[in-house]
Amino acid sequence: MPSYLLDPRPPVIIGTVAWTLALLAHMLFFDGDMRTVILCGVGVGVGAFGTAIYALQRRAVLRGAKGAQVGLDFDVRE
Repeated sequence: MPSYLLDPRPPVIIGTVAWTLALLAHMLFFDGDMRTVILCGVGVGVGAFGTAIYALQRRAVLRGAKGAQVGLDFDVRE
């Protein structure tokens, strides 16, 4: 598989930005149903949580921690 398809950052960033835009649109322009606002807020939260988990795993791999996840490939620039 090409390396650009294996990188999780673009889908996570695009998804989080899409949920954020949907949240803002529902908060500003739509009146009524709060369930959609809550759903969009949860989408933003899940995206932020996933980004934080990815960043922690990446940092552990780069510093060579024993308990780091195996199989993650990163460019190590020294």
